[in-house]
Amino acid sequence: MMKRRGNIIIILAIVISIAIGAVIYFGLKSNNPPPKPIENITISGSNLNNYTSKDLKISFNYPKDWSVDEKDYDIMVTSYKTKIGENKSPAENQIKIFIDNFNGCHKTIEENLIDPACGEGGPTVKKNKILSKEMRETKGDTFYKYVVETPNNKFTYYLLEKNDKVLQISKQPDPSQFEREFDALVNSISLFLP
Repeated sequence: MMKRRGNIIIILAIVISIAIGAVIYFGLKSNNPPPKPIENITISGSNLNNYTSKDLKISFNYPKDWSVDEKDYDIMVTSYKTKIGENKSPAENQIKIFIDNFNGCHKTIEENLIDPACGEGGPTVKKNKILSKEMRETKGDTFYKYVVETPNNKFTYYLLEKNDKVLQISKQPDPSQFEREFDALVNSISLFLP
């Protein structure tokens, strides 16, 4: 009876790990080479709008001809018209950016990237490996770019940290023709903490 319960827990942990991996894989999959190192770029002028999210407690600038949609602590910024939930993928000459909270059960970003399942599968579950890390300062925050290898694929994570708050910023495609605009948007983000 005890052995059967242990097997059920292991199977459940494997299923949860696979589900988390699938969400990450399909949400961040990129067949393109990783982008060049991040530069500290800003874009100014009257061609920008400002967006403030009371839920995520951030504000940022984005190009006026782009769209912003927010729902359930997720912000989607696109160079084309769409809304969260439409699952409208960007064309080759477009970009979709998601901003949301980065969560995990560990104390540090790196521990959460290495073990996103929070140890659920036990010691037999293979951990992720951080292949590279870049970081830079923006408006009092720290911006990170991690390349992480999972047992099945490689993913690029963009994270913005201020105190204990960490935002995850993803883009599709990655890289895109809008790298300058992406960097300018990231550089403009202001986190206001309670």
